[in-house]
Amino acid sequence: MARDTQAMRIASGPSWSLELGDDPFLSAALWIRDATGIVVEADDVPPPLNVPPPSSHVLDGEDLDGVGGDWLDWWRALLAARLAQRHNPPPGGDFGEEWKQWAVTNQARWAAVGSIGDEFAGLAHAPALQRACRELGRAAHGARTTSKIQHDRAMGYGLLVDEVAATHHVDRNTLCGTVIVTPTGGGWWRLIEPGFVLASNDAPHQEIVRAALTPAP
Repeated sequence: MARDTQAMRIASGPSWSLELGDDPFLSAALWIRDATGIVVEADDVPPPLNVPPPSSHVLDGEDLDGVGGDWLDWWRALLAARLAQRHNPPPGGDFGEEWKQWAVTNQARWAAVGSIGDEFAGLAHAPALQRACRELGRAAHGARTTSKIQHDRAMGYGLLVDEVAATHHVDRNTLCGTVIVTPTGGGWWRLIEPGFVLASNDAPHQEIVRAALTPAP
């Protein structure tokens, strides 16, 4: 299953590229966190959603600290799956045999993590979280918030590409970055790994794009 929904790809010249957009599974995981009242404090976890979801009682009586630990493990597994897809993008060309093989591998990766496509079977080791995801998953995906990043904000990034290339003494056409935006606030953003930034909707655009495009040391 491709993860580029609602994303846009901006390119200038033969190869520099910047992917901007949201990820439906990450956004849904945050929705489920906030709807169930799970509180998770970790450096790689965005703040609460800008628009709080309706409260759910699906975890009433459960140890929310324990479920919170399971949620954090799931969140990081989702991030790892998204990074794996970034490192192994779909092949170009038509939807031939190579693309089909990629799609099967990609779908299996997400199924192992726990996704709505297979009723979160990958969360069998965390039954309370799995139950919450099964009850709330469709509402979470349906309430997904589109990224505020607009095409007009993307214009002019070529100058930023030139700046990053000059600062780091590299060919501009070797630069490649991804920014995944979550429907959260507070100006929050983190560099998850070189070339990959996770950010709130209101994070400073120039700053996060510069961070995403900056090559590894």
